[in-house]
Amino acid sequence: MPNPSGIILYDKKPGITSFSALGKIKKTLGTKKVGHTGTLDLFAQGLLVVCVGSLTRLAGLITAFDKEYIAQIIFGQRTDTLDPTGQVVQTAPLPTLDALKDSLQKFTGKIMQRPPEFSAIKIGGKRASDLTRAGQAAQIPARPVTVYQAELLEYEAAAQDSAGANEAASNDLGIASDCSQAQEGGRVQGLQTVFVKSARVRFLVSKGTYIRSLARDIGADCGSAARLQTLNRTRVGNFLLQDAVGEDTISASSLRPMDADTARLCGLAPATLRPGQEEYFWNGRPLRPGLFAQSLEQGTSAVFSADGTFMGAVFQEGGRARYEYVVPKSEVAK
Repeated sequence: MPNPSGIILYDKKPGITSFSALGKIKKTLGTKKVGHTGTLDLFAQGLLVVCVGSLTRLAGLITAFDKEYIAQIIFGQRTDTLDPTGQVVQTAPLPTLDALKDSLQKFTGKIMQRPPEFSAIKIGGKRASDLTRAGQAAQIPARPVTVYQAELLEYEAAAQDSAGANEAASNDLGIASDCSQAQEGGRVQGLQTVFVKSARVRFLVSKGTYIRSLARDIGADCGSAARLQTLNRTRVGNFLLQDAVGEDTISASSLRPMDADTARLCGLAPATLRPGQEEYFWNGRPLRPGLFAQSLEQGTSAVFSADGTFMGAVFQEGGRARYEYVVPKSEVAK
């Protein structure tokens, strides 16, 4: 495949790094020019949106998209990494179901979040995780993020009877709505307050939100401790995990070319050059109105030639247009 260019939706499995996942794509497409749009931790799985060839210039745009995750949170313990790969550094009583529900509401909306100490964030030019492993304090300031939704999907509960003995309210993760049918005022018929061992929660969040930190902070707010057990990224912007390919199914045909439909999925308005204007655009000449077959929309547009070849991107604001970037003629996919 000469000059491969496009987008691949890749289903990363747990146990491999996001960087390693790119190796299979590079080998399959025979190219080194690839870039993912948001790292997934080693233990995590789910959707990686991978930009190939000339579309690597769009990686920053896609990275800024909102993301959806399904997280399984374990309560009663916290690890140093806030995930199953770390060492337990805190144990605490289990939270009540009512406390968990209240906490999920508290952590919905615009919040200030402190990223995990085990993260790739740079502090003084060094990764926070490297500083932490070296025994140095990684002072990471809190930053604003937005949690659009925090929906309790399922939970595993332990109940305490009147004698104080623990009983299993559900042996497996039970659907929250089913479990709540037996509750009255936060209590289970015949039993005392319900305590939550683990929960599956769907989070819809803005760029830069750490789900590990959400688990940590929700656990602390509930008067408990918490860590993640599993994490599955199911959506990045308009791209869905259900449309992704895995290591065993990826092929050259998995590459989505940049066309009008893909542009819209990337949040870009398609704009078409008038016939014969390709050289004018490649040479970076002024973006006059008559250059395009239609009026430019506000914001960033993906530019295509009259025959549908992806040429680059332009930005329109207040009636003035400028180039975002131009795909070099030598890199244009034929």
